[in-house]
Amino acid sequence: MGSLYLDRKNLGIKLDGQALALYESGERKGSVPLHLIERVVLRGNVQLESRVLGALSERNIGLLVLSGRNTEATAMLAGRAHGESARRMGQYCVSLDDDLRTPLARWLVLVKVRSQLGLLRRALAGRPDLRLPLTGAIQSLSGVLEQLREDKLVISLESLRGYEGAAAAAYFGGFTKLFSPALNFNGRRKRPPPDPVNACLSLGYTLLHYDAVRACHIVGLDSMLGFYHDLSFGRESLACDLMEPLRPVLDGWVWHLFRERELRPEHFSDDNGRCLLNKTGRQRFYAFYESHAPSARRLLRRYGHALSQRYQLVYEAR
Repeated sequence: MGSLYLDRKNLGIKLDGQALALYESGERKGSVPLHLIERVVLRGNVQLESRVLGALSERNIGLLVLSGRNTEATAMLAGRAHGESARRMGQYCVSLDDDLRTPLARWLVLVKVRSQLGLLRRALAGRPDLRLPLTGAIQSLSGVLEQLREDKLVISLESLRGYEGAAAAAYFGGFTKLFSPALNFNGRRKRPPPDPVNACLSLGYTLLHYDAVRACHIVGLDSMLGFYHDLSFGRESLACDLMEPLRPVLDGWVWHLFRERELRPEHFSDDNGRCLLNKTGRQRFYAFYESHAPSARRLLRRYGHALSQRYQLVYEAR
């Protein structure tokens, strides 16, 4: 199974031996063996026994709780962390040294811009009617990529953020054209998401962010301490770092859902300017995300493992 999504009203979860027992309005509806679960995602008013949290933690099963009113995470349980403290010590050393942070940050921006470029090139192959805006965006992204390659000897964190901002402007200039004008998607808007595309991007980024937090935790890194994103109260900056190259991948999934009409306007509602996915829409989104997420999770773990090894070497060299 991998992931268990629980998104119903009046739902309760109890521990029943080696399984989670599911209750709806007090009536038992079934059970799920714990050995089949890697993560649990809860949304809305779901009640669970405290013993459930202990069982999930003991078996290294992740837990993500989503707000019932929006797509933001309200609580996370990442499971057991790796026991090698040298990795975290090296991470702290790198976080205080811009000369060590910058090469990692440059790699991150390069990979993200390449991913954005790849999505728009694939889109151009299937949408020749959008040749003008997509070609313009592709040319701009290619220019940013070339500047990143040429500027590698004198680049700084500040200039990298400038390159990323320029790439994002060019990318969304093309990406927004892939969707029907009826969806009113004119660019990335977060709080609140005003249209169906932004609502899906927000939900997808929240799920992907949790997978990045979990990847950090498993390899023994502090998810709050990034190398590209600076420290910010309450933000898992390293998880934000690791998911950056995968944002265009998630964007492509959202485009597929609307292009193939798996999600349609009737799957959304407006709540005082906030666009919300209804129950059917969320079920379709969760199913699609889970069918495509394994490759992204493997990549996050690979990034996390490579970074943890680098951090450990930094610590051992001091």
